[in-house]
Amino acid sequence: MSDIDPAKYNIVSLHDRYAIERGEAERLIASFGCNRHELDRLLGSIDRTQPPREEVRRTA
Repeated sequence: MSDIDPAKYNIVSLHDRYAIERGEAERLIASFGCNRHELDRLLGSIDRTQPPREEVRRTA
């Protein structure tokens, strides 16, 4: 039997799930706890979309 609680995140699982840096995952767990439901709500509410890249105009 695994000793990992499915209702809680650890740094690696949070990092993998949300593609955030491990330091950021560690900070979030230290600040908000490791409850999976609460962290999913927190990270789900953050707009993490990247703005469109500006096109580079080439002059001939």
